[in-house]
Amino acid sequence: MAITASVSRGFTYATGVDISAANLNELGEPTVTIDESAIAVTGGTISGTIMTLPSYAVSGVPSASPAGQMIYVTDGNSGAATVAVSDGSNWKVVALGATIST
Repeated sequence: MAITASVSRGFTYATGVDISAANLNELGEPTVTIDESAIAVTGGTISGTIMTLPSYAVSGVPSASPAGQMIYVTDGNSGAATVAVSDGSNWKVVALGATIST
């Protein structure tokens, strides 16, 4: 059975049911975590949306810790724009291939 929930910041359920991360996760995979700055989906898929990465110049990139973060760097590949992934210590360039075409 598929369960879909759309929740916006500040929304309150009026059902009398205690809605907590623990209760929502009793539904099984995927696990959904929501905090003030991020939504995490574990064991599931995000689809039907365009993901927008945070954008930085090399001079302003955040800490590479923790590992697994992704950002867009406007000048991170010898002055050219690139996507970067953190390994926990450094930001690593992700090679951008040829322009897509039909």
